Amino acid sequence: MSIFSSCCIIDDDEFFSISSKNILKHHNFSDNILYYTGGQEALDGLIGLLVENIKLPDVIFLDLNMPNRDGWSFLEEFKDLPEDKIGHIKIYITSSFISPKYMEKAKDYKLVKDYIVKPLTESAIKKIIDSKEVI
Repeated sequence: MSIFSSCCIIDDDEFFSISSKNILKHHNFSDNILYYTGGQEALDGLIGLLVENIKLPDVIFLDLNMPNRDGWSFLEEFKDLPEDKIGHIKIYITSSFISPKYMEKAKDYKLVKDYIVKPLTESAIKKIIDSKEVI
């Protein structure tokens, strides 16, 4: 059995997404890994899950720099979804930008648990696993 029932990668970088899926599978992180190439596609897909009464992923790895709808714009709309549907989610910003300004801005969002500088490493995955709260 996996650590989390599902997780989601929102990133337009296919190489990052494939390598992240591999490391997540290696650590038995999640039974189900969703993947979206952009913020708007992710919002549409996740809202679609809500409409179908399907539980949203426990963990979301969110890139900031994407076309059409970036990660910040995704967060602005996502945070307004019903608390009882999103309150369990932990969002991890995954970005290649090492920006203290962005790291501080991420703290403004209750659902954002950490800011991970790409690539997604084994130590970052282990830290997330170790911090999982017992429910």
